[in-house]
Amino acid sequence: MSNQADVVSNLSESSSPNSRSIRVPAFSEFGWIWVGLILLFSVSSTVAPGTMTRGSILAMLPFAGILAIVATGQTLVIQQRGLDMSAIGMVSLAGVVMARTGFGLDSIILAVILTVCVGAIVGIVNGILVSQFAITPLVATLAVNALLIGGVRSLTGNVPVNVPTIMQTISHAQFIGLPANVLFAFAFVVTAWFITRKTTIGRRFVAVGVNPRAAEAAGVRVLQYKIGAYVASAVCFSAAGMLLAGFIGSASQTSGNDYLLPAIAAVVVGGTPFTGGKGSVIASAVAALFMAQLSQLVLALGAGPAVQLLVQACAILLATTVRHLPAAIRTFRKSA
Repeated sequence: MSNQADVVSNLSESSSPNSRSIRVPAFSEFGWIWVGLILLFSVSSTVAPGTMTRGSILAMLPFAGILAIVATGQTLVIQQRGLDMSAIGMVSLAGVVMARTGFGLDSIILAVILTVCVGAIVGIVNGILVSQFAITPLVATLAVNALLIGGVRSLTGNVPVNVPTIMQTISHAQFIGLPANVLFAFAFVVTAWFITRKTTIGRRFVAVGVNPRAAEAAGVRVLQYKIGAYVASAVCFSAAGMLLAGFIGSASQTSGNDYLLPAIAAVVVGGTPFTGGKGSVIASAVAALFMAQLSQLVLALGAGPAVQLLVQACAILLATTVRHLPAAIRTFRKSA
């Protein structure tokens, strides 16, 4: 009898007027970017249908893929409560080193390996400055970025460097109807997701980002993970720089100018907090696609650079607000 009474009372409570409140969709903090992407494509098809044609999308995807690779590296660093501002210099340097060594060694494979090694060294320097010398990530990586830009200018003499034809062919290639840059981005994102979510190393990596002291007390080598995050980001920047140089056909000291703030914006829009630990490279990659399509939409509407920056800022604020809206509604209901 008591069980029947409980069932009846539960049914009566669920059918009461007070229980018929609007339920907020149970999206995770990293799931809202998919909603935003769908809405953006819907708006684009209505306001600027030209941006949704097959040609326009194929023209946008290679740059979105490059941005996704940069955003992946930035996400890993932010998960360790850091920030890598050397993306501009590393993207530019990678393109120049790959181009010069590609012609000098007459082997694109050796050029790619050497460029990745240079990126790893830069990542180690960034990691040591931040972790060992306790320099603020913003200051340390900005200083390294200035050194990298200076190195690029010395190597190029402020003159763009041509890229080997084979690298251009790779960057412009298409497989299963998709640009090669998108497939490379997919490989980077899936690899980073698998390591951080499905392996012991990944779980320790997240634990270090959440609470470094607790992780160290548990026997985790915190220093290795912090430096490793900067190495991973620099390798991502290097890959993006090589693909960008191959797609454009040249490399210069300004190649990476458009891949710092948009990448950080993609991480923020994707939902990765600056408090460390939690993060989603998949959400950051989707947000990179969001940012690329948003830029194409604004350009199609004839807006100038100032308006483009304003729209990007509004998109970041809107994404942040929407992501925290369900928690705010639940808090309001509890206090009501």
